Amino acid sequence: MENEVMRSHMMKFSLEDLKSFLGEDIVESLLEWNTGSEALLTKKRLVDMIMCIYGVNILKSKEFRHHILSTFQKEDILDFRVELPEKYRTCENPELIIDVVAKKNWRESQINNHVLHLLNYSEKDIFQEQSVEEVSSEKIASYDKFYELLDYQYIIRQRALNILTSEYKQRRFLIHMPTGTGKTKTATHIICHHYNYNLKKQGLIVWIAHTTELLQQAYDTFVNVWKNIGNGEISTYKLWGEHNIEAIPEDMSGFMVCGIQKLQSMKENQPDKFQKLVNATRLVVYDEAHKAAAQETRNVIEHFMRRTGEMKDCALMGLSATPGRTTEMSFENDLLASTFGNKIISIDTKVMNEVNLSRQEALNAEVEKDIIRYFQNRGVLAKIKKKELTYAEKLTDEELSKIKVIATKNGYSDFSPAALNVIGKNKSRNLRIMQELRALNQSQTPTIVFACSVKHGQLLSSMLTLEDIPNALVIGEMSATERREAIRKFKDTKNDMNILINYEVLTTGFDATNIECVFIARPTQSVVLYSQMLGRGLRGPQMGGKKECLLIDVKDNLNQFNENMAFSHFNNYWNA
Repeated sequence: MENEVMRSHMMKFSLEDLKSFLGEDIVESLLEWNTGSEALLTKKRLVDMIMCIYGVNILKSKEFRHHILSTFQKEDILDFRVELPEKYRTCENPELIIDVVAKKNWRESQINNHVLHLLNYSEKDIFQEQSVEEVSSEKIASYDKFYELLDYQYIIRQRALNILTSEYKQRRFLIHMPTGTGKTKTATHIICHHYNYNLKKQGLIVWIAHTTELLQQAYDTFVNVWKNIGNGEISTYKLWGEHNIEAIPEDMSGFMVCGIQKLQSMKENQPDKFQKLVNATRLVVYDEAHKAAAQETRNVIEHFMRRTGEMKDCALMGLSATPGRTTEMSFENDLLASTFGNKIISIDTKVMNEVNLSRQEALNAEVEKDIIRYFQNRGVLAKIKKKELTYAEKLTDEELSKIKVIATKNGYSDFSPAALNVIGKNKSRNLRIMQELRALNQSQTPTIVFACSVKHGQLLSSMLTLEDIPNALVIGEMSATERREAIRKFKDTKNDMNILINYEVLTTGFDATNIECVFIARPTQSVVLYSQMLGRGLRGPQMGGKKECLLIDVKDNLNQFNENMAFSHFNNYWNA
């Protein structure tokens, strides 16, 4: 969020204080890597860098709050007295008042709201997570309007509905579609039909995902699809973050979007309420289904699928572009496949030829087995123009010795945070990345950059800001408002900000049709993560994206993947 009041008061800091708030490690790297940058480290640029990489989160620092309050007039500071304990009401010492105010914990309160108002911020923007005003449930009415699927989406829809109406007691399957081909839209079409005509609008459809972005995307897509192809009204519910459902009646019906963390918490702390939710559920949809084999997640899923007595049956539908968890033959991949009944629905290019060509043409046509190339030729996916970025001084033996592979919280094995920090600090590597980012900015190419770590993202953002190159950094600890503002600017074609740097935030649930370059500046041993990063730029002209996307992949002396492998790697584990 742009804030000239904050900037003007930060300009009153000393140069050394600004360097300290930016981070001594970042300053040292800037000075080491950019000869002559000392002269470039003006107050204005330091303020720009701090605002770009920390934004309003810098106010979480008590030391920073003390400094910024010290730049205000005495009367502004003494105004805080009315919100302080009685003993400070007659205090005339602004330094004492500043000290007391700055030491308060950074959460919504009268004092902290006063600090924000002084800096021209709104507490609703800053403390949004604690004061969500959105409704958690609402009724959605349909429009009298047709909202069609593309041919391959329709075929997947029909195959899914065939399974959902089969005679088996428990119906489990996974839909396997490349990122950018419309998984969410296809799934919501399936849900609308199943709810309207198979379930007769009785019971709950529960959609589960693991990030706010995915959950909101699913909710918005469902609302859009229902308004176009739904039948009358449906109740919709949000159960993630600050959204809660107070009561769950026995006859609850509709569409509910749930965060997996919320369900795990409810199962643990409100078992009776959780069981009522389970009893009402007729279909569970798990987005990013490759995460479903994690033990705690699987426990939640199996609780939904366990039907006893007079309970009505429940089906399970998974969605994934990469239906596996590791790149090795493993028990985890077998477990994931069994969770979804070893049943997978994929796109069959032979069937697509039979649908789209005459009988004679279909018989003679050579079947394109590479599904990525098939969709690129159709314009559904963008064609990838790959550029490997090499750098002079490869990772040394000492650096390589520090690089370890661990099991990550996301359910796959990958380089440890410490290893990624080592890679992110490599001078030769970062100078080469910067050289490429300058060229991309010069050509006004909308680029999403995947950094090695938060520190690496902050460093790249600082280096760009030092050279007056517009950019934004998106990291998990940002406020939701700042994250949305950064993404809005990037998507705005009239804005000159074409570089969006992120770390572990925009790999899923983020779509920007203007992306022309995906810059993978972090190595990974996970084919799942690689495909998610690559997928941000895969939307082709038929899906509102670009005909071609530039993929810049930093070539380290480590294992690498490609886009075709990312889609087809896990085929062995499933029955078509």
